[in-house]
Amino acid sequence: SCNEALLCVFDGHGGSGEKVAEFCMRAIPELLQQNGLELRASPSEQLSSTVCEADRAVLAHRGGEFARMCGCTSIIVYMQGATVWTACSGDSRAVLGYVRDGAIRARDLSVDCKPDSPEEYERIVGAGGVVSGASGASPARVWADGRVGLAMSRSIGDGECKRFGVIPDPEIKRFDLGAAPANEPEAD
Repeated sequence: SCNEALLCVFDGHGGSGEKVAEFCMRAIPELLQQNGLELRASPSEQLSSTVCEADRAVLAHRGGEFARMCGCTSIIVYMQGATVWTACSGDSRAVLGYVRDGAIRARDLSVDCKPDSPEEYERIVGAGGVVSGASGASPARVWADGRVGLAMSRSIGDGECKRFGVIPDPEIKRFDLGAAPANEPEAD
């Protein structure tokens, strides 16, 4: 037994984003399973390379038209024993629920990839993209040729936005979960 779990969420956006999400729902777990030894040995590297491989496949599908104007976010959680890795491309978030002082609490396990965060902004503007700031309920957006207003700086698909600094490479985070002491019912 490898004592592991894989959880994935793919959230489509744009005209056919649900089809990109379905493509990823089938391809990414399969690729990770095919590369199980590599995943167990180097989770961060394998999660990142798999998401990027899925992005290339999505962008090549149907002559490139499949995901030119649509895409999906992804959040992948890989658990191996008491260690958790998250791989986030977009603004779908992983959250850990736990109990503290008798109350249910939440802890973010990933950070949304937003175009107005300093590092993301620099990459996008450096590639010729335009970033509009958040305003009220409207999030910050990447503008590709003034036409596509993508509310995230990383995604799978979104071919029109790739040349303006939007990348698929997920932000990887690692966490070690702790068990509660035997006399305490609270833990991660």
